Amino acid sequence: MMSLFQRFLGFDRLLGPSLVKLVYYVGAAAIVVLAAGALLTAIFSLAGGNFGAAAMQLLAVPAVAAVAFVYWRFLCELFMLAFLAYERLGEIRDSMRIATGEASAPDPDHPAF
Repeated sequence: MMSLFQRFLGFDRLLGPSLVKLVYYVGAAAIVVLAAGALLTAIFSLAGGNFGAAAMQLLAVPAVAAVAFVYWRFLCELFMLAFLAYERLGEIRDSMRIATGEASAPDPDHPAF
């Protein structure tokens, strides 16, 4: 457990990708709960005799939930792009150091993340 605490206090690894995954799973769970609630509302409308509204909800809820999942995934991937670009730029920087024959010492002006 001390390792996790040290990872949190140290800036040797970014926490962003893990947080984006956590936010994605929480958002996906919220979409599932809201879709289940909307389907339950459709069933209650059907039981109440409002067949038109129930039929429209039974058709619309799965479609809207599917679009919401795709959109939510897209938004989370946009946030992940920033972290992946940062990591890739670090790899390119290290490759350039090797290619030019410089020492592998880190840049003193670069923040240590």
